[in-house]
Amino acid sequence: MTAGQVPLAAQKTPFWVMSALALAAAAVTYVPVGRPLRGVVVSPSLVFTFAILLCWDLGPAIAVQALAVAVIAVRARQHPLHAVLSGARYAVAFGAAYLVLLIGQPDPFHGGSPADLVGDTAAVAAASVVFAIAYGWAVLLTAPQALPTGGSLRHRLATLQDPAVHVIALTMLSPVLAVTGHVSLGFVPLVIMPLYAVQRMARLSQERRRAAHTDDLTGLGNRAGLQAAYARRQGRPPAQRRGPALLLMDLDGFKYVNDALGHDTGDRLLTAFAARLRAALPEGAYAARLGGDEFGVLLDERDCGCAWQAAQRISAAVDGLVSLNGLEVEVAAAVGVAVSPQHGDDFATLLRHADIAMYDAKRDNAGVAMYQPGTDRHTQRLEVLDQVRQAIATDDRDAITLHYQPQADLLTGRIVGVEALLRWNGPDGPLSPATLISMIEHTPVMHQLTDRIVDDAVAQAGRWRAAGLELRTSINVSIRDLLRDDLVERLRRRLTEHGVPPHLLQLEITESALMADPGRALRAVTALRELGVGLALDDFGTGFSSLQHLRQIPLDEIKIDRSFVAGMTANRHDSAIVSSVIALARTLGLRTVAEGIEDAPTRHRLRAAGCSLMQGYLLAPALPADRIPELVADAAAARIPALVDPPRQGQVLPDPAATSPR
Repeated sequence: MTAGQVPLAAQKTPFWVMSALALAAAAVTYVPVGRPLRGVVVSPSLVFTFAILLCWDLGPAIAVQALAVAVIAVRARQHPLHAVLSGARYAVAFGAAYLVLLIGQPDPFHGGSPADLVGDTAAVAAASVVFAIAYGWAVLLTAPQALPTGGSLRHRLATLQDPAVHVIALTMLSPVLAVTGHVSLGFVPLVIMPLYAVQRMARLSQERRRAAHTDDLTGLGNRAGLQAAYARRQGRPPAQRRGPALLLMDLDGFKYVNDALGHDTGDRLLTAFAARLRAALPEGAYAARLGGDEFGVLLDERDCGCAWQAAQRISAAVDGLVSLNGLEVEVAAAVGVAVSPQHGDDFATLLRHADIAMYDAKRDNAGVAMYQPGTDRHTQRLEVLDQVRQAIATDDRDAITLHYQPQADLLTGRIVGVEALLRWNGPDGPLSPATLISMIEHTPVMHQLTDRIVDDAVAQAGRWRAAGLELRTSINVSIRDLLRDDLVERLRRRLTEHGVPPHLLQLEITESALMADPGRALRAVTALRELGVGLALDDFGTGFSSLQHLRQIPLDEIKIDRSFVAGMTANRHDSAIVSSVIALARTLGLRTVAEGIEDAPTRHRLRAAGCSLMQGYLLAPALPADRIPELVADAAAARIPALVDPPRQGQVLPDPAATSPR
C-alpha cells in the first residue's frame, strides 16, 4: 500500500461510481432496531469496496470501507470505539486478501490463455476466502460480545458460519462487478438485483435467528433465548463464571384482567410490565417472557443473599398501578429465585426450582421466595402421578387397595352398608387418601383411578351378594368424574357384569363440588337416578348452599360432617345443628349418616335425634374386604359392644344365640 494509491484512484470515474454505490449500500444496510449496535454487521458495501481492492489496490479500498463503516455506525448508534474496531477488522481482512492478490497477481481485464484464466479465478477466490477467515479471527479477538462467551473455539467459530458465507458471497461477486465496470459503467447497475438478493437472504437469516430467541409481544427474549443466555454464561471459564441466578416471575390476577377487559388489554398489561422489567434490570441481566404472564430473568449472581436483594429491587420496580382503558389496575408479581450451582447446575433443574420457589411466594403471599431444598412438592407430585399410572396399568393390587368402613343402623345395630375408601402404598410408602387425591385430581390419572375404584368396589359388592350378603356400597367421586359423559354407561356395564342391583351402589359427592357447576351436576345426577344408582351428599353443612341443593338435587342420603358430630356432647350449638339437619332430612324423606362417631354418648344422642345410620371408629375403622362378613355377623348377633346399650335396671338382655342367623 502506498500513499499515492488513493489520489491515483480518485482520478478514475469508475472509482467514484463504486465509492458512491458503496456508501449508498451502507446507508441501506440492515441493522437491528431498538438498541445500540455492539455486534457484527456485514454490509453489502463490501462488494463495492472489494471490487475497488481488485481495481485500485489496498489504500482506496480501506478508505472507502472506513467511510461505509462510519455511515453504519451513525445509523446504528454504535459506540465510537466499536466503530473504530469494526474499521480495523476490515483493514486487517483487506490486508490479508491483498497479500494473496500480490502472490497470485490476477489480471482479469486482459485476455489470456485458459491457464491464466484459471489462475486469475483461483487467486480471486483464495483472496475472498482469506478475507473471510481474517475477518472472522478479527471478530473473535475484538468483538467477543457478538459471540457466545466461553465454550470451545470450534463452537465459537460455528456462530460465524452464516456471516462468513455472506462475506464470501459478497467478495466473490466483486470480480463480476469489477469486470463489468471495466467494460462499461452502464452495466454496473445490473449487479444491484443479485446483490439485493444476497443481502435479502442474509437479512432474513438474521431476522429468523433473532425471532427464534425473541418474544414478539414484549420484545424481550423467549424461553429459547433464556436458555441460550444461560448456556453462554455456563460457557465462561470457571474463574469468570458468576452464578447465574434465575428469577421466575408470574403476574398475580392476570387471568381476571384478561377475562374482564379482553385479550388486547391483557397484552397491553404484559407490554407495560415488560417495559418496567427492562428498565429495572441490573447490568448484564437478561429478561425473557416464557409464555402467558410468566417472565424469567438471568442475573450474574452466585450469592443467594445478593440474588435475593436483586429480586426484591426488581419486584419493587415492577409492582404498582397500571392504567388500562381508563382503569387503574394493580400489578404485582410473585418471584421465585434459584441460584446456580447451589440449586442446580443445569438449566432445566434451575428453572424447575425457581418455579417451585415462585409458587411458594404465591402461597405465602411473600412477593419473593428463595428456593429451599426439600420443598420440591412438584417433583414429588410428578413421581406419585407416574407411580399411580404404573400401578393402574399393571393392576398392582398391593399399591392400590380398597378398605371398607361399615355403616350401621342406629336403631337395630345391623350393618347395612359400607363406604369404599382408597388406600395407597407406593414405592415411597403410604400416602393418605386426601394427600394422594390432591396430587392427581386435576390430571387424567384421576379418571383412571376412579375407574379402578369403581371396578373394584362393584366387583366386591357382587362377591358379597353372591355369598348372601347384600350391602349398599358407597363410592366417593369428584365433580370432574361425576360430569364425565361415560360414567353412567360404565356403571351400567359393571353392575350388569357383576350381578349387582343398582340400588346397592351409591355415589358420594361433596356439597362444594356440586357448587362448581350445578346445572351440569343436576343433569348427571338425573341420569344416575334413571339408572337406579343412589346419591349421597357428603360433608353436609360445610358448604354454602345446602338448602338449595336439598331442594334441587334428587338425593338419597345426607352425610353429616364429623366436625359437627364430634362436638355434639360438648357444644350445644353443634348438637342443635345436627338435630336440625336430621329433622329436615326426615321431613324430606332422606337418610342421614353421622360420620366420625367415636364414643357411646354421641351415638346415644344421635339415635335419640332420629339419625338413620352411624359410621366411625366406635363401630369399626375401614377394613379389608375379607373382614366385613365377620363384622356383619357380629353386629347381627349383638356381639359388638359399641352397638349394645348397657341394660337398664331390671332389663333382661336377649340371648344372642337366639337371634343369630347362624
